[in-house]
Amino acid sequence: MPSKRMQGVEEREAGRTVKRRHSRLMALLGALALVVFVALASGYWLMLSMPGGSFRDEPAPLKEEGEALRERLHAHVRILSEEIGERHYWRPDALRAAGDYVERAFEAAGHRPRRQAVPTGSRTFHNIEVVLPGGLLADEVLVVGAHYDTVRGSPGADDNASGVAVLIELARLLQNAELDRTLRLVAFVNEEIPFFGSRAMGSLYYARQASAEGMDIVGMISLEMLGYFSSEPNSQAYPFPLSHFYPDRGEFLAFVSNLESRSLLHRTIGAFRRHAEIPSEGLVAPPQLGDIRRSDHWAFWESGVPAIMLTDTANFRNPHYHRPSDTHDRLDYPAMARLTEALVATLEALARR
Repeated sequence: MPSKRMQGVEEREAGRTVKRRHSRLMALLGALALVVFVALASGYWLMLSMPGGSFRDEPAPLKEEGEALRERLHAHVRILSEEIGERHYWRPDALRAAGDYVERAFEAAGHRPRRQAVPTGSRTFHNIEVVLPGGLLADEVLVVGAHYDTVRGSPGADDNASGVAVLIELARLLQNAELDRTLRLVAFVNEEIPFFGSRAMGSLYYARQASAEGMDIVGMISLEMLGYFSSEPNSQAYPFPLSHFYPDRGEFLAFVSNLESRSLLHRTIGAFRRHAEIPSEGLVAPPQLGDIRRSDHWAFWESGVPAIMLTDTANFRNPHYHRPSDTHDRLDYPAMARLTEALVATLEALARR
């Protein structure tokens, strides 16, 4: 039997061992907590932190030019969604009529539009493009696009006559802009199902052709649903867990990109916020968030081009998404006019050195 003295020594040594183990455990937990904190902070900085500040004040009344712009935007949306209506593969005459309308609108805005044939099953439809040539950096191209087709069963006022209307007015307002980079404004066909991701998808066809021709596209901006806004509480939803970080009112324009296009998104939203009288929110998302791929910008990602989407967030805000009730009378044309005016200044900034 050990002596009392030996027992005391052993007990003190055991106590010191327990303390050492406890200290090592606490150090490990502290290091782990630091890693988690750094990861969360880095994730926030990478995905959610944006340059500038979102507009939060009451916007000034539209001036005379803004009112005229509002009326033109409404006219484009009404003609596409009401007079022409559903425009897709199963209504080929309507889809061609929509392309013809965009072409005439580009001509009325002072341009000479080009057509790019897109084979689609037994039929052929067209992308419609106008080119605003650059100067010192003319070989560098910035593409801005919006699809003009709809899903079956919807007149597609918000999706996507709103984006096309803004595209047409950008062509008008930028006609005499002095640009260093070349700006190409394109109305794409066949974005909607069943052509999304296929060779008949207009934007994918365009991006692949541009790559084959060696076109140096430095960035692409997709205009995808730009007309539905609501200041009602809880009018905005999100994929999990984004609702913890963004407003619950659907009164902002969203700027969305993947990780590789973060720089383009930052430059774009930063320039937009310097001029906009409409709220804006930005998100740089990982590929696991599948909703970020749902428009023509995805086609340019497939070709390795930085690309972003500007959107009112579709079904996360608009209850009429892909429904017969997506009609022209439900959209906010003053907001569309304000965002169009801000996009003019934004594109001028992006197209300069």
